[in-house]
Amino acid sequence: MTNLMGKRELNKARKRAEIVDIATRSFFEQGYAATTMSAIAEELGGSKATLWAHFSSKEELFAAVIDLQVGSFSRDIDEVLTSQTYSVPALRRLCMRFLECLMRDNAVRLFTLILSEGERFPEIREMFYSRGPERVRKCIVKFYATQFNETEAERLMQMTVSAISGYRSDVQLRPKRPTKAEQEDFVDCLVDLIASRVNLIDES
Repeated sequence: MTNLMGKRELNKARKRAEIVDIATRSFFEQGYAATTMSAIAEELGGSKATLWAHFSSKEELFAAVIDLQVGSFSRDIDEVLTSQTYSVPALRRLCMRFLECLMRDNAVRLFTLILSEGERFPEIREMFYSRGPERVRKCIVKFYATQFNETEAERLMQMTVSAISGYRSDVQLRPKRPTKAEQEDFVDCLVDLIASRVNLIDES
């Protein structure tokens, strides 16, 4: 009986993952508004009841897509921040990893989707922010707070996130993607600027 239940749960998890995979492609290719539960059910095959048994709405399904994308992003950020206190080398590792994550194809596509349809569907913008950017910001504040007070940690986080996010947005407008060396040069300049501010804090 236990083995039977285990098999059922495994099959259920596999089916859910298949649904999320189909939904991810649909949201990225068609957009949020144009994606329908009926179309996803049709590509999935079988009855619509199978889809509805896993997700009760398109919004709930989109949340699962966000969680999948953000989960990988968060794990990669956590990997370079775990047990880390502020230092210039640690800051550089953080900035490089943050930029690498933001430059991934799926991250760019999700960000573009939120920007293009977030005004029309504010619920997806709020959903994305609370599950992704807000969590990352808290992790970065915690990193800076190992060396600075809460107010300064917040300011340094904002400086870091704004610079790297802005760079990613600028890159999207360019006809040619920057090389790895160019990305590293940007990060080195950013780290130098932050380190300069930190030195001013220490001297005050």
